[in-house]
Amino acid sequence: MQCPECQSTHIRKNGRRRGKQNYICVSCYPQFVDNYSGAQRYSDDIQQQC
Repeated sequence: MQCPECQSTHIRKNGRRRGKQNYICVSCYPQFVDNYSGAQRYSDDIQQQC
């Protein structure tokens, strides 16, 4: 796993957020969640029906 900001592999666990493991980069200090999927949305077909 790599930091999305600096690509460093020197990371560590930093608690949990919304049920997912949170990590922090030791080099540049941003926090991130591995495999973040973002907000889910309705398909185009369902949007058209609405």
